[in-house]
Amino acid sequence: MKGNLMELKIKKKHSGFLFRNSLFIAGIASLLLIYPLLYLRVINDPAQRTAADFLPFYAAGRIAITQGMSKVYDWEAQRNAENDVLNETIRQMLVSRGQPVNPQDFGAPIQMTEVNPFPHPPFILPVLLLLARLDYVPAFVTWSALMSILFILCAIMLLRLVPQAQGRNRWILFFGTILFFPAFYSVINGQDTALLLLGASMWLFGLIQERDRLSGLGLALTLIRPHMGVMLALPFIFKRRKVWWWFAAGAGVLVLISVLLLGWSGIVNFLRILITSADGEGNKFFNENLMVNLIGLLRRTLPFLEANFVRLVGWIGFAIAIIFLCMVWAKNAEIKDRHIGMAVIVTVIAVPHIHYHDLALLLIPLFCLIRVALDKKLLKISDAVLIPLIASLLLFISYLLIPVLKYFVPYLLEIVILAALWFPEKVIFWEMSKKQEAVP
Repeated sequence: MKGNLMELKIKKKHSGFLFRNSLFIAGIASLLLIYPLLYLRVINDPAQRTAADFLPFYAAGRIAITQGMSKVYDWEAQRNAENDVLNETIRQMLVSRGQPVNPQDFGAPIQMTEVNPFPHPPFILPVLLLLARLDYVPAFVTWSALMSILFILCAIMLLRLVPQAQGRNRWILFFGTILFFPAFYSVINGQDTALLLLGASMWLFGLIQERDRLSGLGLALTLIRPHMGVMLALPFIFKRRKVWWWFAAGAGVLVLISVLLLGWSGIVNFLRILITSADGEGNKFFNENLMVNLIGLLRRTLPFLEANFVRLVGWIGFAIAIIFLCMVWAKNAEIKDRHIGMAVIVTVIAVPHIHYHDLALLLIPLFCLIRVALDKKLLKISDAVLIPLIASLLLFISYLLIPVLKYFVPYLLEIVILAALWFPEKVIFWEMSKKQEAVP
């Protein structure tokens, strides 16, 4: 009888291993196959590659070369630069087909409301200036490769926070991290989210390893999204104050670099674009319905509300969220994984401006969750390393295959992660049940 029970347990364990192994192979293989195909489709399609967010990055580099960096944030300069890229794309397309190029083929110049603006901080302009010396497609591919390398660096740093993952488990966690769908969405769209995640990864790594300088400088790098950087940094005035001072030092250097690059007139133009992006009116690319924060949620679910009222609610929520995080930091004697994960999720929901690609930041609370689950022995390492891959597949499927759920799933995922961080025993209950069943 005991022999039969032992054999049944071995078979059950073996079947569980085969399921996890199959999930890993199928999930990773699918993403490794589909991602390059989707990327090549965008690069090879003139309409898609010029509709990507890389267009304003490239246009900013072209303006810096032809007119100087002080003009980068000038609306008219951006309109002309983007129009030139679009005209050159049409010209190349016609030439490749052996067709004559006529001025009327270019159509009417783009309007101001059709400009894809460049509201990103000035300290990345030197890199864009170098890229813009290339043609658009080589520059796009080079930028994508650079951002992919940064995502790999993020994965390597985050993996060091889970030393229990070795061998096969380490590779599963690595691939699940670098193939995280919002990160890929950022790359295919030509965005700079990799810089945001790199800063957040340095911040998390420094906090866990008690390296406040690294943590603060990482927070300074998150100023690639100013609202996020400020929101994550302010609580450290009340706890782990060295992190705050290193953030302030790093931020000061970045501000100084930005001022030296732009000059006074360039800084004024930059602030004007930030204000315009916060307002969200008069430009099709400032579409609040596409945002994945509180403002986006309200605009989609309560479309009858006035836009100004929704923005007011969003900014009030932003202020309340900052106060809440500061109170949490001040109240707790020690900042742990659950506090860090919560801070990121609250930031994602409460910031006034965030789009889908910046959900790559959710890798931070996902790794915090892995650490909590392993520390409390609620999950085996072989199960815990699957968390980023499972989250990625859910986001991938909902975004591309079930569009009606593409905004619902991120909010649901954030709620589940937050609940699992703060009430792990109640959310991750299946392993505990197995242990209880094993007790005679």
